[in-house]
Amino acid sequence: MMFDVLRDGARFEVFGGAMWLMMILKVVWVIAVVLFVIWIVRSVVKSNKAKAACCVPASVDSGLPSNVDAIKIVKERYAKGEITKEQYDQYLLDLK
Repeated sequence: MMFDVLRDGARFEVFGGAMWLMMILKVVWVIAVVLFVIWIVRSVVKSNKAKAACCVPASVDSGLPSNVDAIKIVKERYAKGEITKEQYDQYLLDLK
């Protein structure tokens, strides 16, 4: 505490005694920067997801089987005897 006193006996106070205010402002500034970085990262990730979603085929995006999978299913059903020859031919025509 010896160095806190000036030559004339007055106390030396940094920032006029508002050091607590400066510390609070530093914490607020760091929090603001971190939140800003999080916001930037989220918006970049969201825009990349939107760009990727536009280029994905509908069958992959929606979880529906593709046309090749549907033909394979029709062939399996015909082989098991679940559908007739006429139904098999009609399904193949519909899928192509």
